Amino acid sequence: MKDSRAPQLRMVEHLRCDDIQFGLAIVKASKLQGSEGWTLPGCKFTRNRIEAYNVCKKIHNIIEAAGGIPLVAKVKRAA
Repeated sequence: MKDSRAPQLRMVEHLRCDDIQFGLAIVKASKLQGSEGWTLPGCKFTRNRIEAYNVCKKIHNIIEAAGGIPLVAKVKRAA
């Protein structure tokens, strides 16, 4: 029987583009059908770095408007 699982690439060393980070937001670099680019919210894919950077800035603004990411209390005691 043929293995029907899709391969999962967990490392990003195979990509020629890097993740984009702006403040608290990160847009991940990925590959889709052989082309490299960035995965945007809503399962969108773009090869345009400027578009990915602008989306990352908007995500950061949404996070900041919502009050940011709360710090975890008692991190040292977490399992």
